[in-house]
Amino acid sequence: MKLKNLFLVSAMVLLISACSQIAPPSISSPKSLGELIADLKTINKDYEIIKVDINEKDELTGEFGFVLLDLVKDGENYSQALYYNYGIAHNDPKKERSSFHKKEPQAIKLEDIEKRQSEVENYLENVKKQITENFEGYSFKSIKAIGFYINDDGNFETELRINITEDGKSERREGGRTVIDYYTITFLVDVNGNIAYKE
Repeated sequence: MKLKNLFLVSAMVLLISACSQIAPPSISSPKSLGELIADLKTINKDYEIIKVDINEKDELTGEFGFVLLDLVKDGENYSQALYYNYGIAHNDPKKERSSFHKKEPQAIKLEDIEKRQSEVENYLENVKKQITENFEGYSFKSIKAIGFYINDDGNFETELRINITEDGKSERREGGRTVIDYYTITFLVDVNGNIAYKE
């Protein structure tokens, strides 16, 4: 009897452990950002990184998905996509016009992203609180994207694009399937960690 109970407990622990490894990390987790920073350090050996845009894997999931980079090398603009949780290899940088619309974009220092790594989840809690207090009738649904770049004042800035849904009205049936209506709003985190809604 004791052996049987021990087996059941062990089986449950293994199942829970396996599920936790299968579950994709969130877009804001230090683990996700740590994995990304390791890749950015490799890329930064050959390219200046102008903008990092981390996107959720699928709409409204908040899961760590793909990252779009704006890069510069020898005065030429490049873009690169890094894929996570898709089982697809990262693309090589492609020469093209930058999607980051600044006259003179500045390179990011990776240590600035590293400093933010452990703080992003705290920023998210702050944002959720601001949504509750200032967006009556709406609720947080997911992080759509996190952006890192140098703003027009020459300061490092973090952009949090957040999906919200209208309470009681977000889900509807359309063609035999459930559709979720959502809105995307943006919050900016300045160089000192202050968070403000961007209208």
